[in-house]
Amino acid sequence: MRNEILKKAVEYLRAGKAVVFPTDTAYGLAVDATNPKAVKRLFQIKQRRPAKPVHIIIADLAMAKRYAKFTPVAEKLFKKFLPGPLTLILPLTPRLAEDGESRRASLSRKGRGIAFGILSAGTGTIGIRMPDNKIALALVRKLGRPITATSANISTSPTAYSISQIEWQFRSEKLKPDLVLDSGKLKKIQPSTMVRLKSGKIEIIRRGPISKKQILKVLKTNN
Repeated sequence: MRNEILKKAVEYLRAGKAVVFPTDTAYGLAVDATNPKAVKRLFQIKQRRPAKPVHIIIADLAMAKRYAKFTPVAEKLFKKFLPGPLTLILPLTPRLAEDGESRRASLSRKGRGIAFGILSAGTGTIGIRMPDNKIALALVRKLGRPITATSANISTSPTAYSISQIEWQFRSEKLKPDLVLDSGKLKKIQPSTMVRLKSGKIEIIRRGPISKKQILKVLKTNN
């Protein structure tokens, strides 16, 4: 994809707008994950319930650690499977978790804590995603901040693997994505495997391309 198109997409993200982009599974819908107004608008575009969390895409482990608390197990899985179709559900960093607690009382307040309070739906956790897709990662790197990782569809509609599917879903909606990065028809791959790490325990909360067997095999190795 041409640099000028990516540059335009980043400008849209910085302005609080929503951008459709490809991942290693389906098309995603990105906003700046640190912008509370953009995050609230994302929920409106997708018609998504506030109680349902939205995950984020990061560029590397260093960026991920600015937003989530990593244990040695989490770091091991990150290094083995990412970039790739895996989402790690981890606790927010203490500062973000504390700031996010006040989201209901002050949704108009600006700040990363409020944005992440909305994204985490008050759970105190955040999904970390790093797709094996050059365009998705380029957006995050050029923006310098995480973007949302939610699929580019209305919440009650099927996952979209082509731009025509997205256009059809939003054809009569007042609120819709502001910019579309067309990468053609994507292969129909399952959404990412979702793993929750809490108190040293591992829970597969959504099956996907990476199996539980693969995950446990990695954790049994010493390196």
